[in-house]
Amino acid sequence: SGFGSANIAAVRGLEGQFLNVAGTAFTKKTELIFAHTNYLKGSDININSFGFSQKVGASGVLALGFMSMNFGDIEVTTTEMPEGGLGKYPISFMNVALSYAKGFTDHIYGGMCMRAINQAIPDAKAGGVALDAGIQYVAGKQNNVKFGITLKNVGPTMQFRGDGLSI
Repeated sequence: SGFGSANIAAVRGLEGQFLNVAGTAFTKKTELIFAHTNYLKGSDININSFGFSQKVGASGVLALGFMSMNFGDIEVTTTEMPEGGLGKYPISFMNVALSYAKGFTDHIYGGMCMRAINQAIPDAKAGGVALDAGIQYVAGKQNNVKFGITLKNVGPTMQFRGDGLSI
């Protein structure tokens, strides 16, 4: 999270599904990743992610990724009781991604990723889809010149719906 997507030209393997999906084309055989992050220690924000990529054919790679965020229990407050005491409620955020990447030559790699997104609080939720695409170009005598372009989260605007938005 500290890089701010600064590695889009050189990311390799399954990690590329988030930064630049073209990087997943560098999966040699099979990759499996699981990560748990306690984000901002003390805030009760936890991020769990799982990913799987598999080389298919001579130069293609198919990948599946799942990410879920848990924001801990949040105190229910009202205008009459701003300190809470009415219980707690959960927030959920999930993201499922399916991607395909391919090496077109020894120097040009590209990929596309389709994401399904779901966010929810009690009595309100939003769902949507997004498309990511990326290209990586590798050149130089020792493949040390790298150039990357990525397009992320292209899709319709997500909008929350539900009774939780009535006030």
